[in-house]
Amino acid sequence: MIIVEFFSEEALENIMALLSFHPERIIYLGHKHNMITKKMNSLRRFASITSPDTVLEFIEVPRDDLSLCIRTIEDICEEYPEAEFELTGGGEMFLIAFGYVAAGRKLRTLRIDPYTGTELRFGDKEMPISTQTDVKISVAENIVLHGGSLRPPLTDWGFDELLREEIQGIWNVAKRLGHSWNRYCSIIEEVVKNYPEDAEHVFHLPKAALKDAVTLLLQLRDQGMMDFYRTEKHQIVFRFANKQIREIVTKTGNILELHVYEVATREPSEFTDAVTGAIIDWDGGGASEGSADAFFRSETINEIDVILMRNAVPTFISCKSGRADSKALHELETVTSRFGGRYAKKVLVMATPCEVAASGGTYFKQRAKDMHIWVIDDVYSMTDAQLLRRLHRIQGN
Repeated sequence: MIIVEFFSEEALENIMALLSFHPERIIYLGHKHNMITKKMNSLRRFASITSPDTVLEFIEVPRDDLSLCIRTIEDICEEYPEAEFELTGGGEMFLIAFGYVAAGRKLRTLRIDPYTGTELRFGDKEMPISTQTDVKISVAENIVLHGGSLRPPLTDWGFDELLREEIQGIWNVAKRLGHSWNRYCSIIEEVVKNYPEDAEHVFHLPKAALKDAVTLLLQLRDQGMMDFYRTEKHQIVFRFANKQIREIVTKTGNILELHVYEVATREPSEFTDAVTGAIIDWDGGGASEGSADAFFRSETINEIDVILMRNAVPTFISCKSGRADSKALHELETVTSRFGGRYAKKVLVMATPCEVAASGGTYFKQRAKDMHIWVIDDVYSMTDAQLLRRLHRIQGN
């Protein structure tokens, strides 16, 4: 099977046929201004992972040369009379040329919608034939497609049923404490730095340093998150049940992002892939050591709290358990545009109401709307089902 693609600046539009058919060859037709080396290399890396037997061929034609565009398409038709033309994306000059050639030839054409996976085939019949494709890519593959790579997370949570139960229990504590959760976690985070655990992973924390953050420790004890807990005259002595619980409690924002991830992935059918604490390397490791590209490559790293995949469309989620400002919106916009393109969804999840968590709450929400960023706020007051419905709605389900 031979597929001809009109090269698009939107990476997702270049790979739908690749994933649907795993053809023998794909010929990409494009212009110099958009078919740049970095994008072609990213596409080659992606294809080597998802369809290694497919040969990729790139043909570049000046965008103001209509006659050469026409001749290039006609040459392909002569060499590969069985070729099918995929019509998603592409520059207008090539599409004009395709229309000209198609007027004199019976060309096989198709289009696959990246949002829905709906495939339309245009043939001799009056109406196109519509079928549903089952195209899926992982979070890591999506990042590779857009020129980056996914690094190992800072914390390997080792998600299992026990951790899910623990996250649910700690989330219940956070909901009860509301805005005090952040303050208590910040105090505990600082105190455990000054008074580290001993060789047996036991903490001896001064009451004077903990102040009212003892309330959080007591609730965690009652929730079964401690191996043991005792109060002495001047200190609290305890041991967390495991290191995951310790990581959640000693970093303020962990519980919100873990809660979002846990709810979204509770049923495997809800989303086709998910990552929490996603660390994205902008360079992607595509440059060989010692090359000019390697010398000048970017060292930019970004962390996104949660990335969800619905088939081939990613949702980038930033979680804020405390205050949020316009910088959070711009960071989310920058990373999503770079590694998701126009098909990706952008979501800011806030534990407390926007009016509390962001200065000028009404203005903040309007600014987010202008940037096409969904805001899910006051998650402390939501049920798990309500949060999941919001995530589904954002994905268009």
